[in-house]
Parts: sequence; structure tokens; C-alpha cells
Amino acid sequence: MADNFVMEERVESMVSPTGGCPCLRSAHFLRPSVTSIGGPAAAPSLDSSASPPRYKDLSFNVNFIGWKIPDSNWKTWVDRMHSSHHSTWREAGIYDAVVSSKCCVHRHQDLIFYFVEKWCPATNTAVFPWGEATFTLEDAAVLGGFSVVGESVSAPPPADDESQKVMKKLLAARKNLCKTPAKKAGHSRWMARFMDGGGDGGGGSEIEHEAFLAYWLSRFVFPFTRDTIIKSVFPIAVHLARGTRVALAPAVLAAIYRSLTLLKAAVAAARKESHLRNRDFRVTISAPLALIQVWIWERFPSLRSTNPITIKQSQPRLARWDNSKKSSIRTSLPPIDSAGEEFKWRPYTTRTMHNVVSRTIYKDDHGYWLAVTSDLEGLVRCLRASELVSLDPDWIEQYLPHRVAMQFGIDQDLPGHVSRVNVNPDIAWRDYIRPIGDAKIYIPPRVVEPHVTRRYFKWWQKLNLGWRIDGKLSDDDAFVTPLPGFSDQLLKDREKEEFVAEKVVHRQSPLSYSADNEKGSCNKGSKRKFVESSSDYNSGVSPISDHRFERTVAESSSTGIGDCASPVQAFGIGLEERVRTIEKLCALLKSGKLDLPLILKSRQ
Repeated sequence: MADNFVMEERVESMVSPTGGCPCLRSAHFLRPSVTSIGGPAAAPSLDSSASPPRYKDLSFNVNFIGWKIPDSNWKTWVDRMHSSHHSTWREAGIYDAVVSSKCCVHRHQDLIFYFVEKWCPATNTAVFPWGEATFTLEDAAVLGGFSVVGESVSAPPPADDESQKVMKKLLAARKNLCKTPAKKAGHSRWMARFMDGGGDGGGGSEIEHEAFLAYWLSRFVFPFTRDTIIKSVFPIAVHLARGTRVALAPAVLAAIYRSLTLLKAAVAAARKESHLRNRDFRVTISAPLALIQVWIWERFPSLRSTNPITIKQSQPRLARWDNSKKSSIRTSLPPIDSAGEEFKWRPYTTRTMHNVVSRTIYKDDHGYWLAVTSDLEGLVRCLRASELVSLDPDWIEQYLPHRVAMQFGIDQDLPGHVSRVNVNPDIAWRDYIRPIGDAKIYIPPRVVEPHVTRRYFKWWQKLNLGWRIDGKLSDDDAFVTPLPGFSDQLLKDREKEEFVAEKVVHRQSPLSYSADNEKGSCNKGSKRKFVESSSDYNSGVSPISDHRFERTVAESSSTGIGDCASPVQAFGIGLEERVRTIEKLCALLKSGKLDLPLILKSRQ
């Protein structure tokens, strides 16, 4: 569990994530961070293949039941309900989310699987050669239109008599549909019953708004089944219809993390099990992964299938990608590993308002400290490590924004370890809504290039070298090259200045009541099950839930790298000698001399 504080400020030697000359300045970091390369820095694990999978080459089928394409009837229903209930949607924080459900995002499956290849289940981040990035609560709020604050998705319905009557009518309507030959409350039948204000037994137009929201929640937010209205969304629908905010963002984000982890496990299993042929098992993905595809388009311009369309300030962000067609995968995928310089850390700063905070608090030319009030609660939750609880109580995922601080315009240092608080959904939810300990938080400028500490830069280089060479790391600080995906400018800068460890000056941040960093510990030997239930499959096709994939994310005996291993403990032996040999070879090749005996001698 992380503490109640969000930020800290200290004087550090900082460098651009693309390399260059370091400078000593006051920097701001998300907690917990580690100020020593020998501290308990939480290192991600990466076991991706050199060649990402193409969907057509996979030995299993993927059923993206959470990827919904709106039909004309739904668009008509949204437009009609908008005229009467748009103010209630804004009050409940779902206006953008409901309107966004009219947008059509065409699936680019190979792009999704390329992202899955970079996914690290131990940290819920995508690990690129040039750094970590992930889909955050801010992304869920901006792209999905979901609220970060509000009641839990597991909260009971309001206790007043009117709300209880509405609940009974919704349950009765669903029960009546389950008595039909279809034996389920299908989406089309539900819409036909309530869209025109008709229907017996359910009250018709009296509960049309709640029925509309139940349809939206079941189909576009929590599509746990392909075509069924689920009764667990009824309390949420009743709350939202009364203008009560419900924290949908953490629940949706937990489902997205879970689905990405499931796909990662399925791809790994398919590679290992050579007997799996002819797509003889199926994976059902219920999270709205269309948001992941849009996230990629927002942050990787070279991977976009087309340029986003121009929208009005009043339109939801997702409308920029409505009806975007996919491009050829062969020309779009390769740049993702070398896209460090083009990656957009903060693509949303031009919008004036979204579900987290008003963008008017960001100044164009300077950052400043702002007192924490209720208006900043959403922003604080985006910046603070916590547990995420989905509508399915078994889905509790860890949220670690301090690993991707640059996505919020905050500087990056070594990420500290955060202990899990996932005993049960109630305890996990209390961790998410725990009190804010900061008196103030730092608001970065609207347009700013965040930096990393020099120790983080070197640490990430070593991790990346270990992944790219042979899984072993060296603690030698003399060899410093640009990270993959960046230019060779750093090599030129290295001729002028060495990256050496230097003592940094620490000072108490004006927002902190405690000066101590949290000291994490490694969860060695821990295991996680990557299973998402599937209720929609044909006979003769076994779903992934029957295979019960289980993967150990503790440190590997072959690589020495764990999900939260100390860099010093994880660094292997022998890389320094290999690097020096390569340097000698390069020097000989450049001079036109190739003395083989000398090369062999240097390798002895």
C-alpha cells in the first residue's frame, strides 16, 4: 500500500529522456520514488518476442465482445434521450461517455497484439525500449469519458422508496425477458421494450431513462456477456439517473488491465504449446479495448491509420477517431520500438475541460503549487498509486502512475515498490478513496518536456541492454548510449561530459507532512492467475478459462530480473567485458584494421 502523499520535490541532476546534457534543478516526483540505484526500485519484466504476433498467425481465436459497434437504433435512442437528460448526464459525469458510445472505432487487431507484446502484467505497464507507458485513469476519463470520483460500482441502490420501486421494475422486466424462448434479456429485446416507452410489466416510459442507462452499461461499459442485460448494473443505472456520480473509470481500467494480461498469457501459452493448432481454443475479451487502440493513435502519430478529424470543444475526445479506418500493418508497426522521440507524453493539454480537472488550471509558461481542494480530488487519484476494483469483485488490479509520471508532466525517478492491498474488494476500494495527505500539489506547465533523473536514465539503459542482449545486467556506469528509439546525440554529448554519480540535495516539499520515502520490499515467488471467464463459445472449442493459465512473475533464475528486483541485485556479471570487446571491434573496423589475434586475445 502506498502512503497518502502524492508528490515530493527535491534538487536533482536531470536529463531529457532523449539524452543530452544534465542540469541540476528543483524537480517534482510522484511517490514512491527511490533515491538510490541500490534501493528497492521496482523493475518491470519483459519477455516479449523479437517479432510480435500477427492475428492471423495465432493458434487461437479471440472474441472481442467488449468491442462494440453502435447501430442506428442506438444512435437514435441516444439523441432522443439527450434532449431530456443531457444535464443529468453532465451532473453524473457520464455525458462524454454516453455520447462517445455513438462513435465507431474499427478494430486494428495486429496493432492491439503488438501492444500486448509490450505488456508487463507485474506492473500493468507497456515496456518499450525507451521507457514505460500505460493507460491511466486520466486516459479512461478523457478517452472514455468516465468519472474518476464518485460512488463505488458495487454500491447498493439508493434507499428511497422511488429508487427501490424503479429497481423492482427493472428486475421484473429482465425476468420477463428471460422467460421468452431466448431465455435471456437480450440487448435488442430490451431496446425494443423501452425505447418507444412501451412494454408491459416494467413501467414503460416511467423507467425509460434507467433502462437506457442499463443498456448502455451492459453493452458499452461492462460487456461481460455478448448480448445480455446484466442485473448488477441496475443499481449503477439508478444512481446515474439521479445525477449521482459513480467512479466508472477505475472499474473500467481494472477490466482493461485484466484483459491485456489475459491476452499476454494466451499469446505466451500459444507459443509454448506447439500442439495447439487450427485455433482450437478461444479467448473472450470483455474490456472495451477500443480505448487502447485510440490511446495508441493519440500517442504514436506514425501509427495512426488517418489523421484525426477536427471536433468542437463540446464533443467528446473519442469523436476525433470516429470511423477511422485501419492502415496496412506492415508499414505501421515497426516504428513503435523506435518511437521514443515522437511519443506524445501529454496529448490532452489543449482541451479546456475533461472529467478529471479543468484545463484552465494549467499555465502556459510556468508551474506552481496549488492547495488541494475537492476540485482536485480527481487529479490526485490519477496521480496516486492505488487498487482498482472492477464490477466483477474478483478483478482487482494495481494502479502505478508513479512509473509513468511523464504522462502527467511530472519528472521521473526510480519507481519504488508498492505493496498490494487486494485482500477483498471493500479493502481495495478503501485504498482507492483513502484521504489525501498533501496540503498542495504541483501543477506543471501546460506545455513542458518532463525529464528523468540521471540514475533513472542509466538504470533504464541497463535494464534495456539486459533485455536486448542476454538477460544479464552490468553495474558499469562507464558505458552509456542513447536508448533505442532515440538519436545518437547523447553519444556526442558523452564526449564532453561523463555521467557519474553525484550527491544530490534534498529538501522538504511544501506539500509533505512526512519526509520519509516508503521502503518497499520484493514479493519474490508471488504468482498471479491470468484468467478471464468466457461464457460465449461454441461446442468443440475450449475457452481459455478451462486452461487456467498461471504465470509466475517473480524473479527468474535465468535472468535474475524480478518484477520488483533491486537493480544492483538484478545486474548480472560479464556484460562489461563484452561491451569493451565490441568497442574494440568497432574501433578496428573504423580504422580499417582488423587484427584477428588481437580480437581473440581481448575475448580471453
